[in-house]
Amino acid sequence: MMITVITPTYNRAELVQATIKSVLAQSYTDWELVLVDDGSTDNTEEAIQHFLSDKRISYHKKHNSGQADSLNYGVARAKGEFIVFLDSDDEAYPNWLETVVKEITPELGVLSVGAIRKFSDGSTIEEGMNVFHLFGESIKLKFTCGSFFIRKEVFDAVGGYDISLNSNIQTDLGYRILAHLRKVNLHYKVVPGYLMQINVHLGERIRTNWNRRREGGMKFLKKHYDFLYQYDKKEISNIYAAIAFSSHKLRLKKEAVGLLLKAIQHNPFRFINYLRVVRYAIS
Repeated sequence: MMITVITPTYNRAELVQATIKSVLAQSYTDWELVLVDDGSTDNTEEAIQHFLSDKRISYHKKHNSGQADSLNYGVARAKGEFIVFLDSDDEAYPNWLETVVKEITPELGVLSVGAIRKFSDGSTIEEGMNVFHLFGESIKLKFTCGSFFIRKEVFDAVGGYDISLNSNIQTDLGYRILAHLRKVNLHYKVVPGYLMQINVHLGERIRTNWNRRREGGMKFLKKHYDFLYQYDKKEISNIYAAIAFSSHKLRLKKEAVGLLLKAIQHNPFRFINYLRVVRYAIS
């Protein structure tokens, strides 16, 4: 079974090489790597040329249109039955694909694996599954790149990534996929182990772009508010608190406090938010 690995990249000529090497080192060899260059202005194209001698690797350069559009662009060129996204600053461990392929059965729509987050000082933490309270059950999965394997026909059926979102694109996709799996009677599975590495560095990442996180969080909550209100009001509270943190980082004091009050309204028993109100109001 072929697995398609899709790696979007933008101005990461040095970092993306380690990502490519980690795919080349896989013990499972029936894969293709689709590199999508989102209009890099550095020497990315030159840096990866020597990897293209491996016919399993393809390189596509397009105009700059953002991560979500680049991921969709890569899927449109995928030949594998399952797809997985691997960020251009992260790495897969050698048994990543082999371990997952052994678990794939016809009734599975998605699979998730754990990750190791590695910091610049060499320290690491293990990241297991997140818990989503949806459809009257607790669902343990991890939607992040490198951890989430998706049957391509499922990705296509839900319409891929929402390019209107500035952030939270993985969770948005995950929600829509879970709803679709219920309709078509496909299942999900957690694969044991921590099989890929998220490298935390000082370069640009969406998770530290506070304006994008603020705007993306607001759009995401507007899109999924009714869905979450039905199944998990506490998650609405968490999202409001996350947006408030971005507003706080942007020194939007009044907005940050207002968002925290909405977080408290949806989950009055998360007491840390009361402390945050005071901190955000006086800082």
